[in-house]
Parts: sequence; structure tokens; C-alpha cells
Amino acid sequence: MRLRCVLLLAAAMASSAAAEQPKYRGPGSCDGSACHGAAGEKPEQANRIKGNEYATWSEFDKHSTKAYKVLAEPRAKRMGEILKIADVSTDKRCTVCHVVGSPKQASDGVACEACHGSADQWLGTHTNPNSHADSVAKGMIDTKNLEIRAKTCLACHLGAGEKVVDHELIAAGHPDLPFELDTFSEAQPSHYREPKPAAGNSLPHVRVWAVGQAAELASGMQLLSVHAGKQWPEFSDLECYQCHHDLRLDSWRIQRGYAGRYPGGLQVNQARYEVLRELVAQAASGERDALESSMAVLTEAVSRHPCDSAAVEQAARRVEQIAVTLAARFEKQDFDSAAAHAMIKALAGDIQRIANAGEQSAEQAAMSLDSLIAAYAPSPPGQPGNPQLKPLYDYLEHPSTYQPGEFASLFRKAAASAP
Repeated sequence: MRLRCVLLLAAAMASSAAAEQPKYRGPGSCDGSACHGAAGEKPEQANRIKGNEYATWSEFDKHSTKAYKVLAEPRAKRMGEILKIADVSTDKRCTVCHVVGSPKQASDGVACEACHGSADQWLGTHTNPNSHADSVAKGMIDTKNLEIRAKTCLACHLGAGEKVVDHELIAAGHPDLPFELDTFSEAQPSHYREPKPAAGNSLPHVRVWAVGQAAELASGMQLLSVHAGKQWPEFSDLECYQCHHDLRLDSWRIQRGYAGRYPGGLQVNQARYEVLRELVAQAASGERDALESSMAVLTEAVSRHPCDSAAVEQAARRVEQIAVTLAARFEKQDFDSAAAHAMIKALAGDIQRIANAGEQSAEQAAMSLDSLIAAYAPSPPGQPGNPQLKPLYDYLEHPSTYQPGEFASLFRKAAASAP
């Protein structure tokens, strides 16, 4: 009885903590010229931070300049009408991702504390020497840890908890949520010191990419398992174009066939798996069989036993566990130029299979190729990246006309152009 009381009390305390809203201080608490509000970047030799993070966020970062403003655009308003949302700029279903980290100003969009955690407990002490661990213990999100960084991004860029872009939202007009950690990090104006190549971390960007691949699958499987435990099927977890495709006689899906599942059977979105599968084969071959067999069990459960939500949930949890282990491994693993070249070669050699998994898997492959090439052959500042990659992205802008063979051909050409 005593143990039961202790457990009930612990559960109640956890529930209360979860319900407590973060106490945000707001971006204004970061904009002092001696802190993160300097007019220009401070010399690296004497400063561990750039110093102009606030200006970078407020002037150039879409988290500030776009996240909230997009809720006032016609597309968002039309979504609100379809979903019977009176005001998308204030409704929690939208603001939970588009307006976060500021106590009062909705126009702040996604502010500093949305990603770095509520600063109420650590703001005053985080400037002390060697205070990072103490700040993390007080609630700072440890974005130096790549797995934590990826999960923080994915909470909105994929979904977690109450932050979910489900099939209903997508059908109403919300864009799908592709994500690749290194690509998206590069697209965000840099407000932190990039790690430099060092012993044990030859190409930091490849490590970011690798951890991101595993973390994305882990987060996707966690979301799928939650959906399976509540309301299944949730079609946002599945491959979109298995339904939204042309049914002409020359459909590439008909030509490809349905190996491993029957025609019409539900298909898990493979976008977060197909590229990781290649990475594991190259960099963690001992985990390959476990990953592939666990994914096969999930594929079978979703395709042939879609009404058995318990089996789907259990299978997804198993894949998640393996992906979490891989992310932790890649966080400590060295990736050099030879590893990046080998990965590009592996992707190019197996691109037809990846492309056959669908347009979303192809998109993940394109971002991965971009990230890998840029990691060991970065373009000069102000210069565009590899021009051979542009046709890939242009092609993926039109998913309704997607053909795996055409994409695979463009991919091989782009891969062959890598220095």
C-alpha cells in the first residue's frame, strides 16, 4: 500500500510539472550589448559567443521574421476556415509551434527560449565561467548535444506531444514537414560558433547529418507509436503519395510492383529510414540486421495488420529504441572525407531503391547529398552551392509528376559531380 501511495504521488507530481507552463523571460532579456545584442560579431579569439545573436535572430532568422507572420497569410486563414478555427494567430493548435518562447509578444514568433529552454532559473548565472552544466541542470536545453538539438527541432518540424501536424492539418493546407538537421541548420542564419574539425570529429557537419538521420527516425517512430496507441491509422505517419498519385496504366508504382506488401496495403513513410539504412550499412554495419529486421516487422504490421494497433505500436517502439542507440553512437563517431565519399557512393549506387520508396524518401536523399558534399567541399562565403544539386530540388517541387527513374538519373549526375 505504501509503495502504491508513493507511485501515485510521483505520478501526480509529474502531471503537475507537465501542466506547468514555462516562465519565459522573452528575447528582450538577451539583447543587451554586453550579452547577445552587440551590433556586430565579436572577435572569436576573446569570445566564446558571437555576441550578435539577437540581431541575427530578429533581422534574418525565419523563426522570428516568418513564424508568426505566416499565420496572417491567406493560406493560414483559409486553413482556419476549413478547420473551424476562429483565429489561427491565437489558437493553441497553431501557436504551439508558431509562437513560442516569449511571454507577451506574439510577433516575436519562435523566440530564443523556444529552443534554449525557459531561462527563468539560469539567466542570471549562465554567463559565469564553466556554467553550462549548471544551466542545463536548471532547465537550459543542451543544444550542444546533437541528439537533443535534433529532438528539439523535430518537436515542431515533425511533431511531439501537443505539437502535431496531423493528416487533418495537412489536408486543410498545412505543408508537409520534411526535415534534415544539417541542411536546416545551414539554412538558418548561424548564431553560434561552428565546431571546427578536430581529432575524433574530422567533419563536424557529417556528424550533425548522421546524428540527425538517426534522431529523425527515432522521433518519427515515437510519434507513430503514440498515434497507434490513441487513434490509428493516422495517415500523416504514412507515405502520402501511396494514395495521392496518378492511377494511369503507366504509373511507376504499378511498374515497380509491391514487393513485401500487397497492393493497397498501407505503407509507412520510409523517408526517415531509407537514407539511414545506407548510413548504418557504411558506418554501423553491426546494427544493420537489427534495424532492417525491426523495420520489416513494422512494415508488415502496418501493411497486413493495420487494425492491430498494439502490434504497430510495439513494432514502432522497437525501431525507435534502435534509432536512439544509433544517434548516441554517431554523436561520438568520427566521420572523415573518406567516410563522406563512401556514403555518397553508397547513396548513388542504391538511389533507385530509395527513389522507389517515394518522393519523400527522394527528398531526404537530395538533402543528404547536399549536406555531405558541402561538408568536405564547402563553397566560398557568399557563393552558391554545387549547381548540380539545383535540378534535384527543382524536380522535387512537383511531386505529382514524380518518377523514380528520372530522379535517380538526376541524383547520379549530381553525385558524380562531387569533388
